Amino acid sequence: MRVRKVLMGASVAAMVVGGFSVPAEAADWIPWQVYGSERACVNAGQQYVRENFDAYKCTRQPDGYMLWLK
Repeated sequence: MRVRKVLMGASVAAMVVGGFSVPAEAADWIPWQVYGSERACVNAGQQYVRENFDAYKCTRQPDGYMLWLK
């Protein structure tokens, strides 16, 4: 009886750990808009995150900063 409990506990623990290692569906970054300055891009990104999006990033472009949303 005790061996059965130990084996059951070990199998449940293995399933839990295995479940955590499965990657979640990753959303793609969406290019949103080009801003003239990094500060404007960051301000807009923070506002979009407050409203509905999960994350933002700003990347340097030849004509300004591209806001990417996720």
